[in-house]
Amino acid sequence: MAITPEEIASKEFLVGLRGYDKDEVRAYLQTVAAAFEAIPAEAPAPPAPAPAPAEGGMAAQLGQIEAILATANTEAAKVRSEAEAEAARIRNEAESQAATTRADADAYAESTRAEAEQHANEARQKLTAAQDEALGLVADAQTRVDKMIETSRAEAEAAAQASVAHLTTQVDELTAARDASKTQLAELKTKLDKAPAVAEG
Repeated sequence: MAITPEEIASKEFLVGLRGYDKDEVRAYLQTVAAAFEAIPAEAPAPPAPAPAPAEGGMAAQLGQIEAILATANTEAAKVRSEAEAEAARIRNEAESQAATTRADADAYAESTRAEAEQHANEARQKLTAAQDEALGLVADAQTRVDKMIETSRAEAEAAAQASVAHLTTQVDELTAARDASKTQLAELKTKLDKAPAVAEG
């Protein structure tokens, strides 16, 4: 079956999910078609128009075409393999970068969480210290108030006892003065009672 340069140049191949570069293969096929087209011009003319040599020359040309097509398929497979390898490399790099980014994000989140917990613990410690200080101030104030009340009570009791003692002394003095007055009145009455008898005698 004869193949023309136009058929080689316009040959289309199916493209898979990770296929070859169509532009690169098409350019290569155009090069092959140009070479194929130049083969009859470059081939030496047969010495005689015998049919056998002509058929042999055509077979050689077909062999060259088959070799060129095999080379094109090999190059296409190579391109496809290189494209798949490149895609795998890019995918691995992307996965590695994604894993690194994820690890960095996790580390940052963990660091941020730890820092937040540290700040919360420091705030709780400061609050506890402030509460303890406030309770200490209240307890100290209560102690001072209790001491002042106790001192005032003691002073009041001492003053009351002093007043009672003074009043008691005054009462005792008044009682003694009253008793002395009674004694004096009794003596005076006795003298008055004896006075008429003395006058009569």
